[in-house]
Amino acid sequence: MKRINEIFYSLQGEGRNMGRAAIFVRFSGCNLKCSFCDTDFASYEQLDDEEILRRISKYPSRFVVLTGGEPS
Repeated sequence: MKRINEIFYSLQGEGRNMGRAAIFVRFSGCNLKCSFCDTDFASYEQLDDEEILRRISKYPSRFVVLTGGEPS
């Protein structure tokens, strides 16, 4: 089981793939406490790998970004 803050579809905003449609899987839990971070890491769902794959499969992109600071 993994603590997932959110799964959403958007455009990659930085790097080589900037502008590319992507599915973002944002993990919950971060110990860095960056001043600019706008993610509420206290909120999450416990999801297994199969459920994560089921949820991302409904989006049209196959480019997946795993994100979320320092997942625990």
